[in-house]
Amino acid sequence: MSHAIGIVISVVFYLISMAVIAQETVNVKQFNLVAEQVKELKKTDLVLSLKQLTTFESLLSALTVEQNLVYFKLLAEIQIEQNRYSAAKKTANEGLSIGKRLASPSILMSELLYLRGFAFESLGNIPRATKEYKKGLEVAESLHNKIQVALGLINLGAIAYLTDNYKRSLILLNDAYNIAGQTDDEELKGTANTELGILYSLLRQSDQSMAYYQQSYIHFKKAGLLLSAHNSLHNIAITHIREKRYEQAITVFKTIIAESNKDTSSDSMFTVYSGMAWAHLKKTDSNIDAAHQYLLMAKQYLEFTEKVDYRLQFYFDEASVLYKLERYDEVLISIARIEKILVNHQDMPRRKRKGYVNIINLKAKVFYKQEKFKQAYETKSRVIALTDKLYENEDNRSIAKVRLKLEAEQADKQNEILNNQKSRYEASFNEAKLENEEQRIYLVISALLALAFAWVLVKLIQSQHKLKVALNVDKLTETANRRSLMVKSQQAFELAQTKQSHLSLMMIDIDHFKSINDSLGHSIGDEVLAKVAFIGANMMRKNDVFGRFSGGEFMVCLPKTNMKSAMETAECIRASIDEHTWQLNNLEKVSVSIGVATLTDDRELISLVTRAEEQLYQAKASGKNKVCGQ
Repeated sequence: MSHAIGIVISVVFYLISMAVIAQETVNVKQFNLVAEQVKELKKTDLVLSLKQLTTFESLLSALTVEQNLVYFKLLAEIQIEQNRYSAAKKTANEGLSIGKRLASPSILMSELLYLRGFAFESLGNIPRATKEYKKGLEVAESLHNKIQVALGLINLGAIAYLTDNYKRSLILLNDAYNIAGQTDDEELKGTANTELGILYSLLRQSDQSMAYYQQSYIHFKKAGLLLSAHNSLHNIAITHIREKRYEQAITVFKTIIAESNKDTSSDSMFTVYSGMAWAHLKKTDSNIDAAHQYLLMAKQYLEFTEKVDYRLQFYFDEASVLYKLERYDEVLISIARIEKILVNHQDMPRRKRKGYVNIINLKAKVFYKQEKFKQAYETKSRVIALTDKLYENEDNRSIAKVRLKLEAEQADKQNEILNNQKSRYEASFNEAKLENEEQRIYLVISALLALAFAWVLVKLIQSQHKLKVALNVDKLTETANRRSLMVKSQQAFELAQTKQSHLSLMMIDIDHFKSINDSLGHSIGDEVLAKVAFIGANMMRKNDVFGRFSGGEFMVCLPKTNMKSAMETAECIRASIDEHTWQLNNLEKVSVSIGVATLTDDRELISLVTRAEEQLYQAKASGKNKVCGQ
């Protein structure tokens, strides 16, 4: 009897186990279908998409390696959308570990590497992020996957502008933009436009930046990506703020708030409320109380972010608002928090170092308001020193707007002024220990007058520098003007003759420039001029001289450059302009013709210029959009 019961129990357990196996088989077969559903669902409902995906967590051992990679990729994407970067890094690590079992590379490995790289980037580890992005791009290129190659270029382009390498960023992002244009992937197009918008914003090209942001918004909306579309709107609002269009920025921020939902990340809400605070603070009829209220709303989301940059932004905004509210002790607390985060400010990219200078300047203002004049003086002196350091390597050919830099002799004058003032201050403050009240008041007033005098002198020196820049820079193209161009080229010419080294000259002329002006208007013509100058100047080396020679013509002086190298550079410029996508009304294509000449037995610079122009005419006569050299 007991034997029979044992048989029955065995049969029951067998049937149950078979049912479980059958259920698991069904679930495994269903995974691919659910994965596709999750891809779509995470565009609109991150919580539900995560819930559906994690139902397979207990079945991972039953899935194929490829299915495991899909699972971890989707999970990391959702975690990143939720701003859980540490969790996303861990998830990507798990996926990549499993991927090692594959016999051959999978494009999923490339995607996981990008996700891990983005997690590192968001957590502030730029070198590691760069390494991950490069690995991912190598996999994508080996598999000839256009979309993933474009994403890799976008990732590395973003790293380039984050580390102040704007020229490399421009090249990488334009390559990605062109690849994206050859696909039907609206999300990829949106991402490429977004990153170009950010780059042009950093270069202070607001109109171009805004155009890219608007395009990214359209692409993300077409792709059904509400959160990404909101990110584009946020970028548009920030551009409005930079251009001091505060009311427009507030309107855009309100749109984002109205359309936000449960999936809107804490990072997104933080940036929106932070932006609202700044707009209310800076608008003409500044509303300090409203700015402070929005800042407090932003603070609610600060504890959920892992981004160091957001914490810096908050403390800077907080310090600015508290300063307006005259709560000076609290301002100094906020500044102390910033300084603690930015202990190694010298290692930061230029953009962050500039922000650091601004916050130290605010600190000087606080000390002044608190009548701590010695500390105000010392802090202001530190601001001047940091500013000098900030601009010491700045190049007037920068792809950003021509920025001020303090030249050596001006820095010497400043140092002399400030050292003299410092000596007087130290003597004055030592004497201020005297008990006589009238003497103390007199010394304080003297200190104030001395500080004001020193500051006026510094401003005078800076004004002189602005005038010098204006005399040497073409206002429209922000490159060297003809006067500066000829002076610098003459110096290079004489040096080449003395040292018997190579020197080449390039004359660049925009094809059909007159017809562009006549048919589309001079405003479009000016934009074309500025863009051609922008593209050309960014291909120059440190010692090359690029400038506007006249009308639609530019001249380039290339020291230590033979004919072969000069022709290669000219061809790169010609091709870049020819391949550029022109987002201007009724203008699809712009080209240039280039003439090149190399120093031989020329006795004067004008002789070399004339020969280069002769080659330019030859290029024009040969059908334009060509390079000719002699």
